[in-house]
Amino acid sequence: MDFRPEHKDSFELILFDMNVAKDLLEVFLTAGVAQEVELAEVRRHSGVQYQVNGASISAHMVGRLIDDARASQRNSYAPYSHFNVGAAILAENSVGERLIFAGCNIENAAYGSTICAERTAAFKAVSEGFRKFLAYAVVGGFDAHTSKTLRLGAQKAYITPCGSCRQVTNEFEANPCVVIMAKETGKVYMTTLKYLLPGGFGPRALGVDASTYHREKKVG
Repeated sequence: MDFRPEHKDSFELILFDMNVAKDLLEVFLTAGVAQEVELAEVRRHSGVQYQVNGASISAHMVGRLIDDARASQRNSYAPYSHFNVGAAILAENSVGERLIFAGCNIENAAYGSTICAERTAAFKAVSEGFRKFLAYAVVGGFDAHTSKTLRLGAQKAYITPCGSCRQVTNEFEANPCVVIMAKETGKVYMTTLKYLLPGGFGPRALGVDASTYHREKKVG
């Protein structure tokens, strides 16, 4: 992505770039609410702490989430689109334990019954009592059943969570929740969920904290 770092200090330039940027992710970079790094650098400096819009995440955890997402991607069931996606979520339970839950996209002959990788991982986490999402990584791309041109074309863009996945993960966001997107080329993009789902509607609007909710707790 092509942007000038000095734009971070100039609101007028940021507004101008919003009209000419190739995509919204470039706008985020320009505004200083996202970071783009090389995966090789992440692995070389595993002790580094990245600061992403008020959230802190170690380079080691970034690399691990990407690795787990790629491992899960290999289990993708995508016989119709041949577009294979993997995701890995770092989640926390009510007593502060943290685990990573990975998932892949699972297609269905009745196309509407297909589920995305992010939601597979999210539902696995919630089903185990982990309802506070701290960060998650997403990777994806076409498999060998598609043309080389299509595969290479898809690698030029980051695979972002779809609208449904943004809404589902927003239900369990840790405010902020880091979202990591990795290209097969080695580029890594990090931002937070609130920028991918600005003004998102969530449980707090209904007086619920998903991370502490207990179905047997009675209202006094």
